[in-house]
Amino acid sequence: MRAPKYSGLVDYEGKLGIIYEKIDGPTMLWHIEPTKQSLSYNAKLMANLQYELHNIENKIHPNLKSEITDKVHASQEMSIQEKEIIKAELNSLPDGNSICHYDFHPDNIIISPNGPIIIDWLNLLVGNQEADVTRTAMMIQSHSLPPNAPSWLTDRELREDFNKEYLREYVKLNNMNDEFIERWMLPTLAVRIDEMQGEYRQEIKDKLKIRLSKIEIS
Repeated sequence: MRAPKYSGLVDYEGKLGIIYEKIDGPTMLWHIEPTKQSLSYNAKLMANLQYELHNIENKIHPNLKSEITDKVHASQEMSIQEKEIIKAELNSLPDGNSICHYDFHPDNIIISPNGPIIIDWLNLLVGNQEADVTRTAMMIQSHSLPPNAPSWLTDRELREDFNKEYLREYVKLNNMNDEFIERWMLPTLAVRIDEMQGEYRQEIKDKLKIRLSKIEIS
């Protein structure tokens, strides 16, 4: 697996910490140049890394859908009726047994001298890879940006080009189509609400409301 080597646990000021190998190099977020060639190359690389991750054999019991259900149930940002609609939609989606990073984006991939290394595994879940890809696409398209974000990320058109190239490469690798994005987006947005603050939380709530209204109308 393309991850830093684990070196054990440490107790620091009463808190338990995880020791990982130090990886040198910029993250992909800062490695990308605002050119069509750089965007295309890195978007395809990201898709290939995620595809590689999803195809690692594991014997861990799937927990992605149950974790999403628990977070939706605990949220204070949705009504009981909205939660029931979201949980019903989630239950209709296919299960899976893939390792899902669930925070997979360019700033969590270090371009090291020994190749790309994926970091920040605290959100790891096991389930359908479609959920993981949908989560990545949602984060790339969000208005929420890191401080002093690079120019390619602040340029909406370039960011959309990156997302399209990433999705195109992933669905080609997995011999599928991208229709799953729309199916998984409702529960993906529902989980995201409580992770955000202020205007970015409102952005997610607005997107969720639009999708819920379509279901209620139909």
